[in-house]
Order: sequence, then C-alpha cells, then structure tokens
Amino acid sequence: MSNNSVKPVHFSNGKPTPWWRKASVVSVVVTAVAAASLGLWMYTASNLQSTSTGLAPAAAEAPDAVQQVLRAGKPTIIEFGANNCVSCREMKPILHAVAQDPRLAVADVDILKERGYISKYQIRLMPTQVFYNAQGEEIGRHMGKISAEDILAQLGMTQPSTASTVVTPKAAL
Repeated sequence: MSNNSVKPVHFSNGKPTPWWRKASVVSVVVTAVAAASLGLWMYTASNLQSTSTGLAPAAAEAPDAVQQVLRAGKPTIIEFGANNCVSCREMKPILHAVAQDPRLAVADVDILKERGYISKYQIRLMPTQVFYNAQGEEIGRHMGKISAEDILAQLGMTQPSTASTVVTPKAAL
C-alpha cells in the first residue's frame, strides 16, 4: 500500500458562510470594540482625575471678558466680531467714540480668537452688538453696522436717529 497524502474531508451544507461568522469580520469587530472601550475608559479617567484634584477645564479657568465688563454696573454694549471682517473694522471708530462716554461700558470680542463666545452668546452674524442694562440683563441685539446715535438710543441714552423723517407743514386753519 502506498502512503499517499490523505486530504481532509470537508462537509458542507451547500450554503455560503454568513458574514458575521467569518474570522476577518469577527477580528475587526472585536478590535473596534476594544479600542472604543479603552478610549472611553481613558476619557472618563482623565475627567475624574481633573475633578478630584480640583482642576477646572481650561474654558472655565479663563475669565469671561463679557462678564467682567458687565460687573462695572453700567449700560454696556458688547460687539462680537473679528479683525478680518470689514464691517467689524468699520465699527471700531464708532465703538471707540461711544466708549468715551463715562456712563457706558464698551467691549469688543474677537470671536475667531475666542470661539467659545459664539455658542455661549448665540452669535449668528459678524458683527453682532449685544446691549445690556446696568443690572447686566440683555436688553437688545443688533446684527451688522450701527451708528453711534442708534447705539445710545438702544441703551436708553438718547432718541434714535430719524434720517428718514419727512417734515410736513401744518395745514392752515
């Protein structure tokens, strides 16, 4: 008798192997679950460590410029804009002129450098001016350019400008 190599017999039911039983798919799924679990564990461990040591997140450490200006107890205008915005740059001299009034507080926030302000103060367009009363409560908003007279009127310091007022003579009686 000859010793020829004997081939193993494979039994099949004639159906293909489902994708979830293939070794390559199972190894990818197991690796992905393990990586996600490790990442989640590392994230929660770092957050627990920072809160247990008394460290606050970096955003909470930085003082909020808007809240600092509101502490002055004056009617306040905060402009949210950016230095590369043309309308924002055109507003700078107007804000500087308004800031000369000692009864008011004025702040200019560059939202491209401080992106957290966009969501915190719900800024949708540059420039956006937010008006606050002396108690620090928001009393209005304006998007786009605005004149110094309209800023003062919004803060309750003067009457709004009436550029389109038509003067009508009184009828003779």
